[in-house]
Amino acid sequence: MERFGSSLFRIVWASLCLLLAGLVLGGIQGFGGDGSQLVIFGAGIPLGFQDAKPYVTDGLARLIYTVVPAVILLGGFLPVAEWTAASSKGERFKGLFLGLGFALLHGLFLSQIAMLPILAAGYRLLGSPLAPSLLQADLHALLLGLQLLLWTVALAQVVKSNRGIAILLAYGLAALGKLLAWIGEFGQDLEMPKALVKGLAFLGHLFPTESLPGDPLAWNALPLCLGGPLLLAMVLLLLPGKAPKRSKA
Repeated sequence: MERFGSSLFRIVWASLCLLLAGLVLGGIQGFGGDGSQLVIFGAGIPLGFQDAKPYVTDGLARLIYTVVPAVILLGGFLPVAEWTAASSKGERFKGLFLGLGFALLHGLFLSQIAMLPILAAGYRLLGSPLAPSLLQADLHALLLGLQLLLWTVALAQVVKSNRGIAILLAYGLAALGKLLAWIGEFGQDLEMPKALVKGLAFLGHLFPTESLPGDPLAWNALPLCLGGPLLLAMVLLLLPGKAPKRSKA
């Protein structure tokens, strides 16, 4: 686990998140008046609509859906990529499976600790920190974070000169997967060929998809959306690694 951060880093991370959660609890008083104002530190901020709870719920869910995957990806990608860059195939496969396991555990810790300020805001604004909409968004976010991590590790085996580009490409696949999933769902209504719609729907499940936090999780698509990039990473690990440089005489 030291590859992914020291114990001091985790203590500082947890302390900062707890401090921010305390500030949120102390600063947000809820909705004021007829529900069209947000009261923060005693000051009313007009929101422009009467019932603000649906908009606040959607905003918190989307915030979870942005923060959690990014923490999982950025917190575990570089150690796994370095671990899979070994010269021998055995070490690369060991780094892939052990690295992904440790990255997932580390990402779960960091991401769920980072959610404390958001849950504190949910308690103040929605009356409960464990609102079903927030929990569903967290579940979607965890899956998206794992998908992005798998795809980034696989793409890093191709873009070895600059692994940061693999992160950009993985987010690009997420945007593309969202579009393909939408076409796979509504393509027949647009009178598109049935074979094309099925093919795009397949790719939409294979790529990381930025589905809306309110949508139900498609459990039957998990083997494809997680196993696809994992299998691709395993195939790419079979390629010859970098040979050690010989010192000049």
